[in-house]
Amino acid sequence: MDWDSEPKLLSLISRLMHVYNIAESDSALNSEGVALIMQIVSLISTMDLDLQPKPESKLMSLTTQAISAFTSMDLKYQPTPLVELISLISQKVSIDSEAESVPKSDSYFMFLVQQITGVSPEQELISLIHQILSLVIPMDPKWKNLTSFCPQVEVNLEEGKFHVTKEVMKRSESKWMCLPIRWEKFGLKGEDTSHFFCKGCNGKDHHEYEKAPVEIKHPLHPKHSLQLVKSIYTGAKKCYCCDESLRVIFYYCSACDYAMNITCVEKPRVLSIDHRKWHEHDLALFPRKAPLTCDLCGLADSSCPFYICGPCDFVVHQRCISLPRVIRISRHLHRISFTPSFDLGDRSCGVCRKEINKDYGGYSCITKGCSYAAHSRCATQNNVWDGKDLENMPEEVEEELEPFVRISNGVIQHFSHEHHHMRLNEETDREYDEDKQCQACVMPIYFDNFYSCIQCDFILHEDCANLSRKIHNPIHPHLLTLVGGHEGVMKYHKDRCSGCSYICKAVSIMSVVQKNVILRYMCSAPQSLSH
Repeated sequence: MDWDSEPKLLSLISRLMHVYNIAESDSALNSEGVALIMQIVSLISTMDLDLQPKPESKLMSLTTQAISAFTSMDLKYQPTPLVELISLISQKVSIDSEAESVPKSDSYFMFLVQQITGVSPEQELISLIHQILSLVIPMDPKWKNLTSFCPQVEVNLEEGKFHVTKEVMKRSESKWMCLPIRWEKFGLKGEDTSHFFCKGCNGKDHHEYEKAPVEIKHPLHPKHSLQLVKSIYTGAKKCYCCDESLRVIFYYCSACDYAMNITCVEKPRVLSIDHRKWHEHDLALFPRKAPLTCDLCGLADSSCPFYICGPCDFVVHQRCISLPRVIRISRHLHRISFTPSFDLGDRSCGVCRKEINKDYGGYSCITKGCSYAAHSRCATQNNVWDGKDLENMPEEVEEELEPFVRISNGVIQHFSHEHHHMRLNEETDREYDEDKQCQACVMPIYFDNFYSCIQCDFILHEDCANLSRKIHNPIHPHLLTLVGGHEGVMKYHKDRCSGCSYICKAVSIMSVVQKNVILRYMCSAPQSLSH
């Protein structure tokens, strides 16, 4: 074995732990995991232990013991999963294997790996392998400086408030449950992981890592201490600081029902800001949870920090500082822009239909003569706004997609039926045929004008054939495009409508699709269609 074998072994084991930690699917984990295990086996099999530097490192000492335990093993007295795994490894290692059957799948390989970790009593070889993994994990640069969470109590969300339910106990006695695959990691957005919570032991082990404090004082909540807690389900509860959903571990004050995500505790607190976009003076952080009314959104919501200007009596939520100036929402045809207040007169929000307080900020239409308005918080919801601030951006001219090409008078080639031409039928004295249905809306033809295929039974109402190819719909913030059949629709979403949840039948070949959204034709069509 050459002198760089130990670094190679260390690298392969670290990579194996990362594969278990980041694999997005079982198949990815299995194939890459098996490949790395085989590389480790191959490397160890070529070791010349006599050429190792003296004295031996802890890693090489454990590796030597593992090799010795393996070579002295009598397979007749070993557990079945271990015997099968060794046989499978032998088949994979041996190029000239005489095995009659094809080696089992990677998933079965990894199944055996999991089986041998639970065998009791634990075999010497398995114990040594765990010691090697436990030694290597803290040596990895990405993990060696992590801080471990060990929450003392568990809380449960009941009627919108957390309640302490029980003490957090060690979840499993199996040391194999404490490998990085069982860790939930935490870190500031855009930065490396800084903390982890082991779901195997609930943070009770991992003494080689520094422990996070179970109780802290924070300047945003100076009245009481915050306790490190674990929650099985956080639901719609948001962090007081970042307005994002709470993670499984967070700091909490039960007296005030005040919760903070770990990453927010770690962030340096900005005590004052200069934000001329919203106010001419510096704004100071208000460190109390109080029902002040925000001048930008008009809500007396104390679920996040405030910044204030005392002399001007100006108050703004931390979350509202990032409100966009000009946006386009799915509920209105024109752009709308932020206004600090509204003119005299009664107005209602175009999203929630509730009254707008004219003394506070909101959004109003930039088009002359249009009185559309919306609350700040309503207009910037994820299901209404696409997240783009359009300030100083020119209006985009949306390219019109014609639904059909006119071949001759009364004859068209529709985009949803491109291989045949269709002819307009304007007869009014025809007999009703209940079997004739429009292939777009799946409604009977009755006595409406319709287009029928010259060569097959494909039929469309005239109104359906003329429907615009691109529309804005209240159910989704992006522009939606009409497509034929299930063209471009993800398989998972192929049959279920995002608007009504009904299964779209095969004959309903027209859908409106953008990203992962699919609407049945009838859920996207204008209400003005006569049929």
